[in-house]
Amino acid sequence: MASPAAPGPGADDSGRRRPRLAASLQINPRPSPWRPSGSLGQDPWEPAVAAGAENDKGGGQPQASAAGDGPAGDVPAAAGQLGLQLRDPPRGQAVAMLAQYAASLGVSLMFREDQTADPCFPFSMCAELDGLLCPTGNASSKPEARQQAVAAVSTLHYIRSQLGSLEGQRTGGQALVSMATHPISLPESSETPSKPPLAPLSVENILTHEQRCAAVVSAGFDRLVDKTSPYRACKGTVAAVILEREVPGAKGHAKEIYELVALGTGSSSCAGWLEFSGRQLHDCHGLVVARRALLRFLFRQLLLVTQGGAKGKERSVLAPQPGPGPPFALKPRIFLHLYVSNTPTGAAHDIYLPPSTEGSLLHSPPSRLQAHVRGELKPVCYVAPSLRDTHVGCLSTSDKLARWAVLGLGGGLLAHFLPPLYATSLVLADPCHDPPTLSRAIHTRPSLDRVLGPCLPPPYARTTLHLFAGPPVAPLDPIPNTCHSLSLNWSLGDTDVEVVDVATGRVKAEPSVSIFSAGLGPPSRLCKAAFLRAFRQVAGVLGKSRLLALKTYEAAKAGPYQDARRQLSLLLDQQGLGAWSSKPLVGKFRG
Repeated sequence: MASPAAPGPGADDSGRRRPRLAASLQINPRPSPWRPSGSLGQDPWEPAVAAGAENDKGGGQPQASAAGDGPAGDVPAAAGQLGLQLRDPPRGQAVAMLAQYAASLGVSLMFREDQTADPCFPFSMCAELDGLLCPTGNASSKPEARQQAVAAVSTLHYIRSQLGSLEGQRTGGQALVSMATHPISLPESSETPSKPPLAPLSVENILTHEQRCAAVVSAGFDRLVDKTSPYRACKGTVAAVILEREVPGAKGHAKEIYELVALGTGSSSCAGWLEFSGRQLHDCHGLVVARRALLRFLFRQLLLVTQGGAKGKERSVLAPQPGPGPPFALKPRIFLHLYVSNTPTGAAHDIYLPPSTEGSLLHSPPSRLQAHVRGELKPVCYVAPSLRDTHVGCLSTSDKLARWAVLGLGGGLLAHFLPPLYATSLVLADPCHDPPTLSRAIHTRPSLDRVLGPCLPPPYARTTLHLFAGPPVAPLDPIPNTCHSLSLNWSLGDTDVEVVDVATGRVKAEPSVSIFSAGLGPPSRLCKAAFLRAFRQVAGVLGKSRLLALKTYEAAKAGPYQDARRQLSLLLDQQGLGAWSSKPLVGKFRG
């Protein structure tokens, strides 16, 4: 499966992806208290350094690796601390997996069978793990192996809660639930050659997709922003982009590695006057910031694959792509997932009653485009031209999600180097949302089915964003929100988070060290001017003289992406959903 949310290589019926994503069209809320912790090792902006440091440093980045490729303990610690409702392995494999797990720890495992007084369940069995008696499993007259499986399944939950402390005693207090990180491969057996190999007992068999995403995001945030930080409260609005790799595992089983690559926080946007130097960050909502952090990560990956040598090519998530199209693309079996703490503003947040027909949805006021202007969210048709042309205005996050489902996450500058990059799934941690409404807000605006003939230039097309209800990562205890006017951002390769003052759209100024007039901080590393510099750096490395000749930000964005965006805006307007014209003067700067 490539970036679009559709089955592909490795997504056969025997894999884990098909059942996982098949259930995603219908969100199944699983509210859980989440308080994970962790720490993050990062690399500087320079691509050649970032290439090697990502895996060479001891700390590493937060990963959830089925084979323990990432820092051990991140996801298991999160799961253990948060009391996740973990799922059992296949029933017929429980005994063998439990035996292998005990052997991997070097502890003894015995099954004790006894007769019970209940005539309906005459067989009783319990597991004894290194002297630790686990709860019994009772059954009627069934074969002993079946009874053992029942007993083993009944003890797994108990073992998960007890084994960490048991192993901690053996390792000097270093409790590590390795069952969640290290797969256990069955030894070859000549007695049962016809039986298929058992699936490794690993984190991907125990944690669901949405739980793994939440664990990686929470561990990453906690490593970047510790408990004593004044920005701790920003965790309540955290959003992120998680990169998933499918890599071959033992005995033909694929393993999935989850990696946090971009993170953002925030719940508002700049409400001031427009400025025309490209150094002002407009929209500071968490998901929008995380998407911009992803762009920064992808520019770094382009430099890594072109300047990092053989090692850089191996470690980059991008690979050269032959043919007349963009020169690079995501490597096979790599997927992007979005995590967001709060229901996206706009249409997904405002519609509560299901429409009677699809047409009534499209023409109902809440489904129209909405924009943040001067601290208010209102339909774009109610924004006066005088405000739209002079003040910062940002489309709602729901509207941007609908755009990304059609145009991809990459944007106009990256479109010169990469094909459209679509997210595979979105994990929403807000329990107070309406799943059908969220899906309609993303996937039905505008309606493309009613358009005769091709309405978007290839390769742009609407893709399905699979939706999950995930556990929240913010602390359960109420924390005073001191970060409403701030936004944090980070992408893989950055040494620390950047703190942006939403009111100015710039990095938060420190009064004692600020050298900028009027107390303004420096421009954000996610601003338009920073991306234009990155664009020119990549174009220079690739020898693209035509791209280097483009003088302004607006000119650099020109191409099929902008054509598709204009066509999408035209369709929205034709279907009565509103028109939000671009501001060409904002893009006239030269860097």
